[in-house]
Order: sequence, then structure tokens, then C-alpha cells
Amino acid sequence: MKLNHDYLSKQKHRIQQGFTLIEVMLVIVLIGVMVSAVQFTFSGNKPEQLLEQNSARFAGIFDVAAEYGLLNNVELGLFIEDNSYQFLGYDGVSWSPIADNPLFEVYTLPEGIEITLQLDDLPIEEPQLFDSSVLINEDEEESFTGDSEKKKTIPQVYMLSGGDITPFSLTFSLADFAFDGDENISFKVSGIYTTPLTIEGPLVNADSR
Repeated sequence: MKLNHDYLSKQKHRIQQGFTLIEVMLVIVLIGVMVSAVQFTFSGNKPEQLLEQNSARFAGIFDVAAEYGLLNNVELGLFIEDNSYQFLGYDGVSWSPIADNPLFEVYTLPEGIEITLQLDDLPIEEPQLFDSSVLINEDEEESFTGDSEKKKTIPQVYMLSGGDITPFSLTFSLADFAFDGDENISFKVSGIYTTPLTIEGPLVNADSR
């Protein structure tokens, strides 16, 4: 009888652990679906609405990516170029797009919106938690200053599998003369060491450049 009791207890413990993992994965999937749907909801005509929706989309996907890296024990990176961004995975040798996950692919902002990345002069009191140079091999480091195609493989923001991220802020603002007569409005998305990210805005007449 004791043997059966011990067996049932172990089985119950395993089931509880299984449901916990399933619940976590379901939550992440649902968040991913909701965030990916944001790109289809740009029905507002006001520039402020476009800025708010795009900053919210970025923050949501970044948080999902951080959870993805944590659950899969992989290092991820955020690469920003011109008016687009994407998430990359590190395989121990180089950075590359995350396979079979459209949510992390290159996303180009709507016309009239620009983004500005800030890595310095942030309100942080502690030193960097890790040295990003360990995630860049010598070949990539050389290509960073040479081959423009390979340059795309070097992220500016890192997301470690342990949950730590590079402190940064990303400002979403209106491009010059994009919308005549509108105020200089911006939304700022910030991350200090860990997720979730925070969103500030609308910031009027903010110096976002």
C-alpha cells in the first residue's frame, strides 16, 4: 500500500510540474498571438496613435523574446537598422535569424515614424552585468567595420538566457515633416537590466534625436 501511495504521489508531482510548464508555454503563445495582431490594428489616423501602437508592439515582442530565450536557454540579440528591427539568436559561433518564428523577423516601421536607440547616459547605478564582447567572435568583429552585409549579424542589445538584458531605451518619434502641423511627439521604451520593458509617453517636444 505504501508503495502505491509513493508512486501516486510521484505521479501527481510530475503532473503538477507538467501543467505548470504547459501553462507557461500557453501564456507565451497567447501573448505572441496578441502582439503579432497589433500590426493589423493601425486603424487610427493620428500620428500619436501610430507611435503608441508601434512602441507597444515592440515592447510586447521584446518581452516575449526574453521569455523565449529564458525557456529555451539561448542568448538573443536585438538588431536595429534604419527604421526596422529584428531579433537574432546566438548559436555559440554567430548571430542568425530565429528559425520558424515569424514574430521575431525583421519588422519595418510605417512611413513617417523613426526610432532612436540610446545605450549611454541611462539612469543606471550598477556596472554592466556582462561583457558583450564574449558574444562576438573575431571574424564578426572584423566584418563589423568591413562587410556591410555581415554587419547585420551584430546586435546592439543583448538578452541573456538567464534573464539579464543590456540597459537601453528606444524612442519612437515622427520623422521630420512627416505630419505637417503636428507637435513633436514621442514614446520611449526602456529596459534596465531585465524585463518587462516600460513605456513613457506621449512625450511632447521631447528631444528624441
